[in-house]
Amino acid sequence: MSRFFGLSLVAVVLVGGFTLYWRWPAAVPEVQPAAAVAVPSRQSSIEQVSTSPAKAPAEAQPPTAATLPSLAGTEVDGQLKTDPAGNLLLDLAVRDYFDYFLSAVDHSGLDAVIEALLADAGRRLPEPALGQMISLLGDYLDYKRASMALMQQPLDARQQVEPQAQLQALQSAFARLEELRRAHFSATAQEALFGAEQAYARYTLDSLAVQQRDDLGEAQRTQMLEQLRERLPDALRASEQRQQLALEQLQRSEQLWRDGADEQQVREFLAMTYDPDTVQRLLDEQRRERDWQQHYQAYRNELASLQGRGLSEADGEQLQRQLRERLFSSEDRHRVETYDAIAAKQPEPLDP
Repeated sequence: MSRFFGLSLVAVVLVGGFTLYWRWPAAVPEVQPAAAVAVPSRQSSIEQVSTSPAKAPAEAQPPTAATLPSLAGTEVDGQLKTDPAGNLLLDLAVRDYFDYFLSAVDHSGLDAVIEALLADAGRRLPEPALGQMISLLGDYLDYKRASMALMQQPLDARQQVEPQAQLQALQSAFARLEELRRAHFSATAQEALFGAEQAYARYTLDSLAVQQRDDLGEAQRTQMLEQLRERLPDALRASEQRQQLALEQLQRSEQLWRDGADEQQVREFLAMTYDPDTVQRLLDEQRRERDWQQHYQAYRNELASLQGRGLSEADGEQLQRQLRERLFSSEDRHRVETYDAIAAKQPEPLDP
């Protein structure tokens, strides 16, 4: 698999802007919290200073286990905080809080999830922050529905295998996702909930564009990538540098495997950087990946023998589909299909 394709999969996650997928019901239910707080309109705003009497900021509460069955035994992720006037403070922790509860939609249904979220928030927030959070939640649910419809649009055959088409598709998706966020959130809310993610997604797409250019020498490419990295916010830049170092370490360990090193030698190399638990996890992941690649190669060999029988195109596709279903789990088949699409675009080897 090409390096670009692997990177583009990372970019898809970044551009997607969310990691939770569920089947939405026809409409968002109108659920009121126990205190029957009216949901303010979008214009009532999270950014405006409330005229209500000032209240002390809500004290940080320790996370508590959620009442939803699929979240039993877990702690509530994210955090809800207020300023000295009792207004909701917007940051990424609010989005994490929403997503923690929404991850249970498939199991419990949206009605029960919203009810549990509002009951929990009611114990954590005073007014006006509670009403502001409910208003923001409505905007967030609308955005989630719209963004899901956008990101469920599949890549066409060309976009799956051609780097330039992949990049264009990612850039287009990113632009449309930004438009959705502007449509559903105020500028302040958009920056608080998605700012860091958008900055890193933009950096990733710009980096892919630089890597794809064939008019640059290696030194120029390295310089341009470094310039892009320097534009990242400090925290993101530090994180990206750590990720880059980790990627280089993993690439070197994979090269050791290819050069014939045994597991102990790779373990000793990784131990120079990682703690023992991380070393073991990386070794386990690399072992699973090598096993998968060997499994896929065995599939390709069997597929080649089937295709050598002079079958019609329709019969060949049917046998290939049956072979995938026999040899791979449903979770692995999408990856197999992607690899097959790439292989189909490779030039046929010349006969000796």
